[in-house]
Amino acid sequence: MRRFNLPFKLTFSTLTMLVLAGCTAVSSLNPISRKPVVDLSEFAASSSDYCPKIELRQGTESYGVYERGFDGNRNKLVHQARILKTARECTIANGQLQMRIGINGRVLAGPSSASSSTISVPVRIAVVRFQDAVVYSQIHPVSVQISEFDKSPEFVSVVNVTVPYPADERDFIIYVGFDRKDDA
Repeated sequence: MRRFNLPFKLTFSTLTMLVLAGCTAVSSLNPISRKPVVDLSEFAASSSDYCPKIELRQGTESYGVYERGFDGNRNKLVHQARILKTARECTIANGQLQMRIGINGRVLAGPSSASSSTISVPVRIAVVRFQDAVVYSQIHPVSVQISEFDKSPEFVSVVNVTVPYPADERDFIIYVGFDRKDDA
């Protein structure tokens, strides 16, 4: 039976503690691994008497980018983004409906992704009256960092939108989704 001497035991236990401490230090140095800074569940449904409902426009909840000439080829996917959750708050001031719209999503690096990159995902917010008159429509690019440490980072974006108050007709809908070139 082999016996370990005391200095070896101390060295081994010290080395083990340093390795474990190093793992913790590396994860704390990775700013991308932190949770989003805005918790959409804290949004109030409304601080006014009217706040339009918010919907993901069908077909725009995900957004994939492929290598040029390989659209739809899973093996050539650079990254894919998906909207997971939305929220809104509304206030009325000076005859205007002021909305704070929150979007939470995730980006997943694909097989053709660079090891580290910053990408921009085009989120469109549109406020539509009676589903036929566009009151507001704008693309809000969201910057997302993909790294060696986090190949599927979450993103959160909060956008302030102001539109004329609809008075008694209160028939606005807020649409959120990724913008595509062919949707324009």
